[in-house]
Amino acid sequence: MRKGASGWLAKGLLLLLVASFGVWGIGGDMLSSSVGSNVIEVGDTSVSLGEFQRDYQRNLNMLSQRFNTQLTQEQARQFGLAQMTVNQIASRALVDEKTRTLRLSADDDAVRRMIQSQPAFRNQAGQFDRFLFEQFLSRNGYSEGEYIEIVRNDITGEQLFGTLELGVNKAPDVLIDTFYAFLAEKRTAEYIDIKDSSIGFAPAPTDEELEELIQSAPENYSAPEYRRLSYVLLTPEAIAAATEVSEEELRAEFEARKDQLDTPERRHVEQMIFETEEAAAAARQKIADGEDFADVAMADLQLTTSDIDLGLMASSDLLPELQDAVFSLEKDGVTEPIKTVLGWHLAKVTEIQPGETRDFADVREQLMKDIQLGQAQELLYDQATRLEDEFAGGAKLNEAATTLDLKLVTTDWIDASGNDKSGNAADLPDVTGFLTEAFARSPEDEPEVSEADGGGYYAVAVTEIEAAAVKSLDEVREQVTEDWQDNWRHEEARKKAEALLVELNGGKTLEAAANELGLTVQTSQPVLRVGSAEELSPVARDGLFDLQPGAYGVNVNKAGDGTLVYGVADVIPADPASDEDAFTQMKEQVTASIRAGILTEYENYLQKDIGISVKEQLIQEYF
Repeated sequence: MRKGASGWLAKGLLLLLVASFGVWGIGGDMLSSSVGSNVIEVGDTSVSLGEFQRDYQRNLNMLSQRFNTQLTQEQARQFGLAQMTVNQIASRALVDEKTRTLRLSADDDAVRRMIQSQPAFRNQAGQFDRFLFEQFLSRNGYSEGEYIEIVRNDITGEQLFGTLELGVNKAPDVLIDTFYAFLAEKRTAEYIDIKDSSIGFAPAPTDEELEELIQSAPENYSAPEYRRLSYVLLTPEAIAAATEVSEEELRAEFEARKDQLDTPERRHVEQMIFETEEAAAAARQKIADGEDFADVAMADLQLTTSDIDLGLMASSDLLPELQDAVFSLEKDGVTEPIKTVLGWHLAKVTEIQPGETRDFADVREQLMKDIQLGQAQELLYDQATRLEDEFAGGAKLNEAATTLDLKLVTTDWIDASGNDKSGNAADLPDVTGFLTEAFARSPEDEPEVSEADGGGYYAVAVTEIEAAAVKSLDEVREQVTEDWQDNWRHEEARKKAEALLVELNGGKTLEAAANELGLTVQTSQPVLRVGSAEELSPVARDGLFDLQPGAYGVNVNKAGDGTLVYGVADVIPADPASDEDAFTQMKEQVTASIRAGILTEYENYLQKDIGISVKEQLIQEYF
C-alpha cells in the first residue's frame, strides 16, 4: 500500500478525495454508529457503548496492574472481563433505580466523610491527602465527579442492602452442628499396599498390542512439531558497544551528575513525635537522666522499638527542620525537641555511615555505559523504524537484514519449548514472547517488528516446519514395551486386590490376608473429608468415607505404583470443644453464606421487578 500510494496517480486520487470532503462536508451519519448506542438498560437507566467501554477499559487496566503486565484483549476474554463489567454496571444501576424509588440519598457531607476515611487516601500522618486521592483517580481513569457518584451509590446501596441481613446474627445451631459434624469427622484406615513390582515377570507384548497402546495414547509417543527460524535482534547493548563517546562528553556528564554519583552520609535514626512541646521536653529530660530512648517511647507513647525505627536515612530523607539537628549529632546523641508540621520530635542517632565522594576515574566506565545506552535508545528506535519500513515495502526478513546490514540468525530445528532434536536447549534470545510468536506464525506470514524486554526489538520468521507426528513402532519400541508391561503389572495387582476384596467381604481378616502375601497391615494418619489425604491417595481417602465399619474398598495408592486394599480402622467424631477456632470460623462462614444468599435473592428480585436488558451480541462484537 505504501509503495502504491507513492505514485502520482494515487496522489491525484487522494487530492480529489480531500477536495470532495471540502466541498460537500462530512455528514453526521458518517461519524456515528449504525447500531443503537445503548448496550445495557436497567429500568429508566441506559448505559451507552461509550460508557461501557470506559468501565471495561478501567477494569482492564486494574486487572493488568494486579498481574503486573498489560493484558491483551484475548486474555481479557479468557477472564470474562466483559461479563464482569456487565455485572458491575447492572448491579450499580439496580441499586440506583431502587434507591431513587425509595428516595434514599446520601448528602455531600456523608460522601466527603466516606472518601476521607479511606486508608488509601491518607498520608503517613493519618490525614486525608488530596494528592493521593487525585493519583488514585488518574490511575483508575475516574473523574472526580464519577468517583463521587460511585461513593454516593455505595452509601445508598448500603442503606438498601444493609438492613436485609440485620436479623441474621447467627446461623441456626442445628445447621452449624450438621455441617461441622460432617466436615470435621476424621477417619483412619487400615490397609495393605500391593505394589505393581510384586507381580514380577511380565510377558512380552505382541506388535499388535504395542500398536494398540500407541493409538490409545499417541501424545506419549509423538515427536513434537519442530521449526527452523530466522530472526533479527536489536538490543541497546549491541548498539551501545558501537557508539563513540568523547572525553569531553564524559567530563560533562560527570559534572552534571556528580551529586548523584556520590554516596551521601546516612544515619540510623529513631524518632518519637509528641503533640506538645511540654511532653517532648519532659521525655527529653527522662533521657538526659539516664532512661533508655526506647523505654521512654513505650512509657509515654506506647510505641514499640519497630514503631520508632526510621532505618538508615540520608539528610534529604528527613523533614527540613530535622536535617541539620540530626546530622550534627554524635552517635547515640538525642536532639532537643524540634517542631514540624507533624508535631514535636525527639530523634536519636544509633549508627553513622560516612558518605563517599567518587572521583572521575572511579565512575568513568559507568558514565561511558550510561551515555552509550542513552544514545543507543534513540538509534535503536531509528533502526526498528527503518526495519518496519523495509517490511512495509514488501521485503522479507533476510532481504531487510541485508539491506540494513543487520545480523540475521538462523536456527536449527527447535520445538515450542526451545529444545533441539537432541533435547538440548537451543541458543535463542532471552526475550519474553519470542517462542510464542515464532510458533504462532506460518512461513507465509509477513515479518513484523516486535518490542523486546529492556527496550530492544526483534523480528522473527518461520523458514520451515516439520509437523508433529506419531513415531513409528521401531522408534519407540523400547519405551512402549516398558509402558505396556508396567500397565500389565498394574492391572494384575488390581486384579489380585479385587480377588482379596471378595475374600475379606466373606469374613477373612485383613491381617490374615496380609500374612499370606507377606505384607504388613498399616494404619493411616487421621484424615478429613477435604484437605490432605496423608499417605492415602485422594480417591482412596474419598472411598474411606463411603465405607461402613467392617467393609473394605480397593483403590490406587498415592504413588500410583500399586493398589490399596483398605477398611475403616477408626471413626473420630467431630468435637467442637477440641478446636474452638475452627468451629467459630465455620459458624461465621455459614452465617455469612446465609447473609450473602439473602442479598443475592433480593438482587434477583430487583432484576425481575425493575428489568434488565443487555445487548450481548453487540458487546461480543466489540469485546
